[in-house]
Amino acid sequence: MFHNLRYGPLRDVLETVILALIVFLLAREAVQNFQVEGSSMETTLSDSQFVLVNKLAYRAIEIGPLDAIVPGKSNGDYLFGGPQRGDVVVFRSPFNDDRDFVKRVIGLPGDVVEVRGGVVFVNQTPLAESDYITAPPSYTLSQLVVPPEHYFVLGDNRNASSDSHIFGPIHRDLFVGKVIFRWFPLDRIGGAGSRDLVGLDGVAVQ
Repeated sequence: MFHNLRYGPLRDVLETVILALIVFLLAREAVQNFQVEGSSMETTLSDSQFVLVNKLAYRAIEIGPLDAIVPGKSNGDYLFGGPQRGDVVVFRSPFNDDRDFVKRVIGLPGDVVEVRGGVVFVNQTPLAESDYITAPPSYTLSQLVVPPEHYFVLGDNRNASSDSHIFGPIHRDLFVGKVIFRWFPLDRIGGAGSRDLVGLDGVAVQ
């Protein structure tokens, strides 16, 4: 005859610890905390501010033959839509894998980006950005076509940012995730993700 084995409080503690560890690992895979360094994203994000980053937002998953039947999914594409104009993103430095940058997506693959007269143009359309940049860019950038699988990113503090106007568009593989929430300091708590880029085709583009 077999009897149910009971391990008492020790088993309960072990199960709780294991479950908590699994939940922690899953949560860390999806969302990660980052601290902003520097002023390149003022006034949207400040130096030493803490933000949460959705690491699954730009996850590209290939599922072979099933790609063809998943709505909006083609082989190698982003499962959740990928980076959009206006997204605030965290990505690995093109020069140092141990360093992360935070910038705003301005141009998508195939877009033509240009900076002249203190205005950023995307596909020859000026962007209306006065509500979130600290000052118009003081530099110029000749027309640049964003290559496939690359994205053009700029800091909101345009004249104090090391970004695509210096090192060019970044490859999709460098993305860590999308900034979704500012949680500290408490007086600046709130969302920090997409912002409409008004001006493209006369509409707000997410």
